[in-house]
Amino acid sequence: MFFYLKEDYIDYVLNVIAKVKLKNNINKVTQIQIQKIIYIVYSYFLIFKSKIANIKFETWKWGPVIYKLWKNHTQYSKSNVPLIFNKKEDLKIDNNFSSENTIVYEIIKFLLNLKYWDIVLICHEQTPWKKLYKPSRNNLITDQDILKFHNENNNNFFEYIDFIVKNVLK
Repeated sequence: MFFYLKEDYIDYVLNVIAKVKLKNNINKVTQIQIQKIIYIVYSYFLIFKSKIANIKFETWKWGPVIYKLWKNHTQYSKSNVPLIFNKKEDLKIDNNFSSENTIVYEIIKFLLNLKYWDIVLICHEQTPWKKLYKPSRNNLITDQDILKFHNENNNNFFEYIDFIVKNVLK
């Protein structure tokens, strides 16, 4: 599953978040959760499956961020970001990438069951953000940074997610 445009990947993940929210009666999804979920799903696929899109994340105080997405959601701050599930788009992806779509759904479901602050802490302690963040700098996290961090820190959160995928989603 590869998205040629970063925006297509973001739209896809937002749609899966909306689906998880709807099916699991989740009341609120914040922009912080959305940013971290997009980053974690992206990194998981980069490390364990295949590259899913071309994205460089910025290192902000509260974790990895895609600036344009933040700008689109900034009005919601800590409030619920309104998301609408598009079943037709979901079926289109599922018809071509059923296994990958299931993995993304389950990762997002797991992450949305955490407190939003826990997702921030995971990104701060278990991802390249930890080594790249410098206050007021907004350094970029590249694919090489993600892969290098994973190879040097093999007991990280992405390993845990992979364990769940391999053992729960058989």
